[in-house]
Amino acid sequence: MRKFFLITLVSLTVASLLVVALVSRRSKEQALYDQATTALDENLPGAAVEYLTMFLVKYPDSERDPDALFKRAKVFYLYQSRYLEAISDLRELLNKFPSNEHAFEARKTIAQILETKVHDYRMAIVEYQRLIDDFETVIDDDLYQYRIASCFYKLQNFEQAKLEYYKLISNYPASDYVDDCYYQIANILQTQGALDDAESAYRLYLARYPKGDHEVDAKFNLAATLEEKEELKEALKLYQEVFEEYPNKEAVSWRIEKITKRLKKRGR
Repeated sequence: MRKFFLITLVSLTVASLLVVALVSRRSKEQALYDQATTALDENLPGAAVEYLTMFLVKYPDSERDPDALFKRAKVFYLYQSRYLEAISDLRELLNKFPSNEHAFEARKTIAQILETKVHDYRMAIVEYQRLIDDFETVIDDDLYQYRIASCFYKLQNFEQAKLEYYKLISNYPASDYVDDCYYQIANILQTQGALDDAESAYRLYLARYPKGDHEVDAKFNLAATLEEKEELKEALKLYQEVFEEYPNKEAVSWRIEKITKRLKKRGR
């Protein structure tokens, strides 16, 4: 009986010590994480990175690791311009915790960094496509489709960019980006030298969006297209129409003067 009592006592003591150790560990873990959070709240990104790095090294199996990775990546990205390190943290988060609440934001941030900071448009396209494919409940698919098209445009892969703009128009007809797609398609056609198609595309944009964001630019580009087609009278009329609104008045004035001289030489 005494032996049983001693064994029970030892077991309880060991259990108590383990509980105390666990509570102590969690307390220290929480305290270190809180230091990182406080540093962020006090706008001390350098200190926050130090605390978060210490946390990730010291507690590699913590349930707070996804939060720590996400926070450190955000500091790298937004405060320190350490873009590749931010991407590395976000990829680690996605690989280790694919179902974590930060997964979508992590994927989106990777895509944004690749496009706007690293200028790796090919990889940005891959990430934007994964946002569309992997997150069915996301409501911004049209935005990511637009970014895909824009990345192809930046790569000067105009034919694929045009296809991606058409895809957005077809798949998301109510999107706020549809008007811009029509405008960009017209620009691509003009760049490709398809002047008749470019003219039709600019006219389509102006007919659909007479007060659209690109109204003045579309009129100027339409005038330039007509000028290339030697339809000088109509081109001159459009240049004169946009003169007051076009930001680069010197460019419009020069074109008006040039066309006027050409028309005079023709005796018109």
